[in-house]
Amino acid sequence: MIKDLHENEFKEMVGTFYSTVLGYEIEVMYAKDISQNYVEKNIEYFNNLDSAFVEKLCATLKRFFDDYYEMNPDLSEDFADDLIEEYDTDPKSILKYIDIGIYKFDEYDVENENVPVLNLSGDCEWNGDQQITIMAKDNNLVYVGSYLHYSVWYQEGVVKYHLDNYAVPENDD
Repeated sequence: MIKDLHENEFKEMVGTFYSTVLGYEIEVMYAKDISQNYVEKNIEYFNNLDSAFVEKLCATLKRFFDDYYEMNPDLSEDFADDLIEEYDTDPKSILKYIDIGIYKFDEYDVENENVPVLNLSGDCEWNGDQQITIMAKDNNLVYVGSYLHYSVWYQEGVVKYHLDNYAVPENDD
């Protein structure tokens, strides 16, 4: 499942796998003391995401885009009309505007060994040089927004301290 697995110069395990959700190769990265079995279980989870979860992710990505486009319309004008039109027809089409490069795994407590997690980061067509991070735990989005270097297991800090977290539902109150 993981191809070209090796230890990098930072003593982390690195390899690649094919994402059936996104349709391309993604790098996987994890500490040597994290089991390869755990990583592969999570890759399997990612490659078989529930369609309702994918739809929720796409709606969240669209909220992120809408907010960015409202503030920076000139930076998105080359593709905004296409993205909006395609999204209205097929919400999953928004996935082609992100380019996930890394699926990172953080150390976890043994009792969380069977909790599926996503910690994805990469490029994002509308977010300029800032990149994007998508984090989920146990089929719930934890964070979607500009690049963030947090552990998916530190959910409280992510939710509490990041105002640009589009995984938090909008509050119309």
